[in-house]
Amino acid sequence: MTDQVQGRVFARLALFPTLPEDLREETAAAQTLLTEKKAEVFTVHHAALVKVPQSVRGKELVDFLEKWVKEQKAPAEVEAEVEAEAEKTEETVEAAAEPETKAVEAPKEEEVAAKEEEEAPKEEEAAKEEEAAKEEEVKEEAAVEEPKKEEKKKEKKVEAPPSPYRLRAKEIAEALVVAGFLTPYKDRIKNFLAEAPKEYVTDSELLVPVAEAITEAKDTTVWSVVDGAIYASQLKRKAGVFSAFTQGKDVYVVANEKTKKLYLFESDVARTCVAEYVAADGFVQFDHAHFPFGVKLVHGDKFELLNLVTKEAQEAFLNTLLNVGVQYREVHNLAVEEVKSFYELKDFDMDKKEVTMDTYKGKVVLVVNVSSKCGLTPINYPELAQLDEKYREQGLEILAFPCNQFLQQEPGTHEEIMEFVKQYNCKFQFFEKADVNGATARPVFTYLKAKLPGSFGNYIKWNFTKFLVDRNGQPYKRFAPKENPLSFEEDIKELLAKLPDPEPVEEEPKAEEAEAAKPEEAKEEEVATEKVEEVEAVEPAKTEEVVTEATTTTPAVTAP
Repeated sequence: MTDQVQGRVFARLALFPTLPEDLREETAAAQTLLTEKKAEVFTVHHAALVKVPQSVRGKELVDFLEKWVKEQKAPAEVEAEVEAEAEKTEETVEAAAEPETKAVEAPKEEEVAAKEEEEAPKEEEAAKEEEAAKEEEVKEEAAVEEPKKEEKKKEKKVEAPPSPYRLRAKEIAEALVVAGFLTPYKDRIKNFLAEAPKEYVTDSELLVPVAEAITEAKDTTVWSVVDGAIYASQLKRKAGVFSAFTQGKDVYVVANEKTKKLYLFESDVARTCVAEYVAADGFVQFDHAHFPFGVKLVHGDKFELLNLVTKEAQEAFLNTLLNVGVQYREVHNLAVEEVKSFYELKDFDMDKKEVTMDTYKGKVVLVVNVSSKCGLTPINYPELAQLDEKYREQGLEILAFPCNQFLQQEPGTHEEIMEFVKQYNCKFQFFEKADVNGATARPVFTYLKAKLPGSFGNYIKWNFTKFLVDRNGQPYKRFAPKENPLSFEEDIKELLAKLPDPEPVEEEPKAEEAEAAKPEEAKEEEVATEKVEEVEAVEPAKTEEVVTEATTTTPAVTAP
């Protein structure tokens, strides 16, 4: 059982293949028999005033299986057992006959003893009488102790070991529980991930069938979602009015890659499902509003908010949901997605110096998240170094961003990382180690994920995801982790062959455009100025008119 798949049902089913082959075969045959005889074996019982329609007591089950095991024995084995029983009977008869023989011989000995006593001297009579009295006492004591011996014999008979058939029947009954065919009715529901008991089947234990062939129920059980499960564990779920003050309510979560669904159960041995979600109909996101390391699953107008407790568990669980088929939705740093060019972004190098991406203006840029301990490392680093050496002079820039989000496969310090990559002769630019997903994701990846979403949406699934950016700072193409760098060499050559677009030249605006571009305040000022100038131009004209008028009228006045 892996770390990703935990729980009592999974532990039992993992144990079954380790049982002896003959026991597994008999268990399978017993399942067929119990299914055929279900009406006879599984009847109504009561447990703590609760009616259990289909169930069987442990003793009743073992009795039924013991009878069946006897019937399955070969005739030769049965005959040998009959002969053995006959021999035991003969020995018992002989043992019973011995006391009778002794009882017949006893009177003869007494007659001889009587004759000897008559011939013996009289002085010995007193001693003989005394001895006879002692013998009587011994007999009386023996008579008292005889019933006690009989009782002890009976007790020994009761404590005698069970027959081989019953022992085998008990083994099969235990194996039926391990195989997932039956389960104790009083399984410790609230005791998550509890250790297995010494025995599941006791005389008084009430067992219920799990197999659908017997129950004919359509309920989703933990047993029914084992096949295809890639994740199963106890988590905390936001529920109830006091959820804001707690770490959440216990819930058992199973993610199934075969059914493409997510299941929530009350416990790891639950026979009913609390909630069931189709992966393709929902999306998942990081959520830090309620829990420090929360994951929110949105399904229509419903949502589940789960507490993963640690950052590593949070990232691993979200990655699991993506494997099942849930789409990722980015809810952090959304402003970065609106950036119009790669050149508007910035990051920090290994020395924590700020590097603006416009440093690479006019270049073809290959962005990749790297790690030192990934299975893809020995393939990607040499090929990246090869591309760098081959195309650097032509304008290719490779930018490596170490990330420890994927199974902690980049745990080293900056110095350790740079020392590690020396073996691959990596001379391209490395940036400081940081996240590529979630609230603390570096802006470069938030931007590139939004512009070039992958199979899981705006999400980086694994180490060595690559992005090509053209000479104009526009994201061009995304490549999956398993697409090796040399596999898209032709794409790189195609981008290198293109020249960057010329930067737009700022031309002097035409009079009409300049007029239209002027702000309203400037226009109002110009209008006011024009009015003042008009007033000033009008006033001299009026003065001139008055002077002219006076000049023309004076001679008339002074005329004789």
